[in-house]
Amino acid sequence: MGKYLPIIVTADCGSLTRAGEILGYAQPNMGHIVTRCEEELGVKIFHRSQRGVTLTETGEKLVKVMRQIDDMEYYLQDVATRMRKALFRVGVFQSVATQWMPQVVAEFCQEHADTVFQMEYLGRYLDDELGVRESWLDCTFFCGTNFPAGMQHVPLITEPFYLLVPASSPLAALPSVSLAEIAGKYPYIHTNEDLDWEESYKDIQQKLIERDIVKVYSPENSTAISLVSQGLGVSILPKLSLRDIRPEHQVKALPLKEPLVRTISLLFPKNAEQSSFTMTFLRLLQKRVAEWEEETKDLPE
Repeated sequence: MGKYLPIIVTADCGSLTRAGEILGYAQPNMGHIVTRCEEELGVKIFHRSQRGVTLTETGEKLVKVMRQIDDMEYYLQDVATRMRKALFRVGVFQSVATQWMPQVVAEFCQEHADTVFQMEYLGRYLDDELGVRESWLDCTFFCGTNFPAGMQHVPLITEPFYLLVPASSPLAALPSVSLAEIAGKYPYIHTNEDLDWEESYKDIQQKLIERDIVKVYSPENSTAISLVSQGLGVSILPKLSLRDIRPEHQVKALPLKEPLVRTISLLFPKNAEQSSFTMTFLRLLQKRVAEWEEETKDLPE
């Protein structure tokens, strides 16, 4: 309890008796605490009467300062508590954070109650390797198969990309679409989870870019979905992102004729003894991914 909390509570209650009940002190003890504080500061904080206590003009000014001190003491204790706890840091991007992390984090915190779980959003896929190498991440999600040297990886899932089009577009009537059919014909909306283009598709990528009107460099795939819904263009999103589509979004996700996929893995330092935190996280994550695959098995591949 902060040093000045009895004064603050007494000021709020207007009664030594009521303040004592809240803080667990008898009324005489509350009176002694207030008197001692007044003697320490050399000022009169309260007017006392049969109906209770009221702040003096000086007391009103002092209580404002006391509230600030009490807030800072609480903040200090909170920071100290966090410093005493272990910290586990994971690099994430939006789709895995939305679809997998809520359940994984809840179960992780049950097993490691004294650990602070910290998620760091990655701006682009290359950020994850840097974070692990520089030790500000314990592990990270990684997309692709070109794994960096010195890193260990555990593949989690390989998923397809879809072309997202406005529901009013003629494309929406097609069962599937080829990127060659749309390149250079429709404005293309980028996202942070855009695919890593294979060399054979570089010319198609260039044609898409030539029609750019909107670039979305945000962890929120829902932003790109909303832009497509407004008829501003088309976008390419992974299967994990399809659950961000809500009923009010007037869009359709079309399978691509080209085999465009991404592999998501968990990346962490190679040949290093992994902490129990990392092993717990990996176990819970693999369990959640298996559940997610079962939940989404009816989506087109």
